Amino acid sequence: MPRHICFVSDTLHTYLGSGIETGAGGAERQQYKIATALVDRGYDVTVLTRAYGSLRRETVEGIDVRRVIPDVRGIQNAPRKAARILAALREVDADLHYVRGNPFLCMVTALFTRTVGRGAFCYQVANDSNVEPGHLAEMNPLLHRGYLAAIRSADAVCALTPYQRDLLADEHGVDATVVPCGYDLPPESDLIDHADRETVLWVGRMNEDQKKPMRFLDLAEALPDREFVMVGPHDNDDPDYYDRVERRAETIPNCNFKGFVPPDEIHEYFRQAALLVNTSDYEGFGNVFLEAWRYETPVVSLHYTLHGVIDKEPVGVHAGSTDSLPEAVEDLLVDVDHRREYGVAGREHVADEYSFPSVLAVYETVFDRIAPTE
Repeated sequence: MPRHICFVSDTLHTYLGSGIETGAGGAERQQYKIATALVDRGYDVTVLTRAYGSLRRETVEGIDVRRVIPDVRGIQNAPRKAARILAALREVDADLHYVRGNPFLCMVTALFTRTVGRGAFCYQVANDSNVEPGHLAEMNPLLHRGYLAAIRSADAVCALTPYQRDLLADEHGVDATVVPCGYDLPPESDLIDHADRETVLWVGRMNEDQKKPMRFLDLAEALPDREFVMVGPHDNDDPDYYDRVERRAETIPNCNFKGFVPPDEIHEYFRQAALLVNTSDYEGFGNVFLEAWRYETPVVSLHYTLHGVIDKEPVGVHAGSTDSLPEAVEDLLVDVDHRREYGVAGREHVADEYSFPSVLAVYETVFDRIAPTE
């Protein structure tokens, strides 16, 4: 296992006390869990994250946090942005560098490890769109080519799902290790009986392309006698869309728009919900599914099935179309026994397949392979 690991993430600051609301999501939560667990195991951990505030460097929960990454959206001033990040990587001088998602940070980190020859590079796919040819074709052509070259040059590539692993192999000629998201289960004493739950919950970033939050508002209007709760931060790429969602939600009497909720408070919403609704066209992994199942909260998903899990196991309902979604939600709301059955099965699925200690052990194996301790 390498002695010094550097996480390169422009959004991880959202879990490290920056007070900035945008960007907090499943990918950030997973990186935070991995980073803090590695600190607990005695490793030196550095996080390069977004430059914010006046303080450039601080220690948070044993992590050396350096606020140095500029706004990396778009290709404007890309050489200047890259130079700033490269300088920070050189200063950190880590044994291993970890990037999750973000094509630009993937390219810069790969460039550093290849040209400087210091430290290994592990790239983690964060979303299906990171590897699906159709989504990659929408990228700037230079960014597209550079990104794929960076992935191919990585010392290790990790995928969240077998689907992503197979795409990497079949479409891009890249071997990857499947390392899913990992979670710990709350004690059973924290669970609320389903007879005492009423709210329909939506949690996600306010992203028009992927998450489709307006569909949840359509659902709330279709079921005016039910209580709906909507939680999620701005999307970094389109902050104005958040305002449009909020304005519409405020016109729906049975919809409680919470907006951003601090990471340490989000669990209570999953705990109290009768069910979680997912309206996304696609997901990187579907962290919100696991967050819900931890509290025995079943899922009603419009399209995404966690690559077949919802179709194969009794953990929720796959609606399949916007026309079918209201009926699927209403049927589950009135059937407490079914909700309880789905919830129990969901919690068992998390325990069996996504135990955080097991996930961390896989990462340690990968890290030790590419950057062994001398």
